Amino acid sequence: MKMNKKIYIIPGWKETSRRKQYQSLARSVRSEGYDVVFKNVDWNKKLSQQIFEIEKDSVLFGFSLGALLARLIAQESKCDLVIFASMTPLRHFQGGPQEKILVDVVGKKLVNDVKENLKPRIKSRSVSMYGDKENEKGDVIVSNTDHEISDNYINKIIEIIKTN
Repeated sequence: MKMNKKIYIIPGWKETSRRKQYQSLARSVRSEGYDVVFKNVDWNKKLSQQIFEIEKDSVLFGFSLGALLARLIAQESKCDLVIFASMTPLRHFQGGPQEKILVDVVGKKLVNDVKENLKPRIKSRSVSMYGDKENEKGDVIVSNTDHEISDNYINKIIEIIKTN
């Protein structure tokens, strides 16, 4: 019996998998034959303490600051594909005004934890995606979308996993 591939979904800052956008994403990827594993982040703990094991033939999806946890996981474990969705840009962890804004929002502990644990490479193939209204560069730009998992965003995610 063939087992379904898994997709791990990591929500963004102060969000949980109960939010409508993550439930919509889960329904869509299930219809493509994936088993969904939600991994909610405990935002009171260091991200580096929340790294978990993933299967080699799985897909890892993280949104916004949740994509940073996906990045830390992908440094340690190999999987089929990592999707960094609207990930907080790594340049924001390199000092300057962007880092200060990030510290004001998420706190120095989280920023320092990410800075201390970022490595230059990950072990898996990855795709970065952003909404066109975010004004970021990525492998995939989603039209008519800001920093959110819109229907357009979900459709692009499905396109990506279908071609994986």
